[in-house]
Amino acid sequence: MRRTDRSQTAEAISGRATGVLFFAGFGTLWFCTGMAAMHRFNLGTGVVAAVILAALLIPALWVLKRASALPKQSPDPEVEAQISRTFNRANTAQWIAIPVAVVLLNVVHQTAYIVPAIATIVGVHLFPLARAFRYPMQYVTGALLVLWSAASLLMLPRENVASVGALGTSAILLLSAAYTLTNAARAAASVSKNTTEAAPVAG
Repeated sequence: MRRTDRSQTAEAISGRATGVLFFAGFGTLWFCTGMAAMHRFNLGTGVVAAVILAALLIPALWVLKRASALPKQSPDPEVEAQISRTFNRANTAQWIAIPVAVVLLNVVHQTAYIVPAIATIVGVHLFPLARAFRYPMQYVTGALLVLWSAASLLMLPRENVASVGALGTSAILLLSAAYTLTNAARAAASVSKNTTEAAPVAG
């Protein structure tokens, strides 16, 4: 039996588009954080952030709408339950680890390292999600976040870790969002075309 390509299902396309919304939002937030750390967050950079966010959110919402009109597959309850468990565990661990890291770094007066610590936690939490959702790009994004965090600690002056580190994290998330959006849009167009061609012609 030919195995269905999960990336070409309405559910997968919708999931990718939803991921774009989160990555775009957090990527923009990291951009604003980096600008603020450099004391350059003003009307101009705020407009840039808004334009970047809109450029990703608007087409992502369009893809979501398009995916909702595509044929749905019957979900496998066991698979869906496993995905839900993994998602909840990964996000719960992330949101526990982040405040713990922030508190500990404040206690030891190492606040400059809060940005790479958070980025590392976010990157690590993407690994189980990549496996659960069968989306290898999440492995790439997670690895880049972890590697960038390490590089910023090793290569940047302490006073630049927060600002440049945040901007680098922003770039990784925004580029990942753009890549995922492109793939989701192409998949939606492909499925829509195949559905149209497979539909019986009334006569």
